[in-house]
Amino acid sequence: MPQDTTARTDAAVSTVVYRLRLPQGESLARRLLAAEYDPDEGRGLLPSAVAAFRIVRRRLGYDVPPLCDAAETLDIDPRDVVAAERTLAASISPPADEDEQQRLDDAIQSVRNRLQTAEDDGNQGHHGRMMCPGESAAELRAHLDRLEADRSMARLGFTLYDLAHGNSVAQTGRRPQSGADHA
Repeated sequence: MPQDTTARTDAAVSTVVYRLRLPQGESLARRLLAAEYDPDEGRGLLPSAVAAFRIVRRRLGYDVPPLCDAAETLDIDPRDVVAAERTLAASISPPADEDEQQRLDDAIQSVRNRLQTAEDDGNQGHHGRMMCPGESAAELRAHLDRLEADRSMARLGFTLYDLAHGNSVAQTGRRPQSGADHA
């Protein structure tokens, strides 16, 4: 994307963040808009920035600014925001379903509990429970890191996850490979 277009998309997201007074998600919204904005679609940059911001905040689990309030504050047509949001949402991968996200949350909590036990008691667990053979605190930490990355990808979807981590999947159309792809 040309540098002047990136500067304009950054400025549009900055305007949205400043006017709505909601900073969480700004960086990822900038990346999404820079990667996916098509000036030829005719919806306008500011409605597209609001759409990117709303999508990102929703995926990150933050409150999403109400459409009509955001449109009124920014003096734009809410129909343009809706159209831009549909276009952006269709161009990025969806998040995992709620059941998968809950499964990952449960697995993370289980590993956190086991890690806490390992750190508190060495290999001896609370109430005399033993950890699984060969399960060290370092292995549990590594497993927890992988599960948290999986949860982040499940919540954001592949495209936003890659944008959040500085990858360019949105531009290549490829999604990352993970262990889940081979299961």
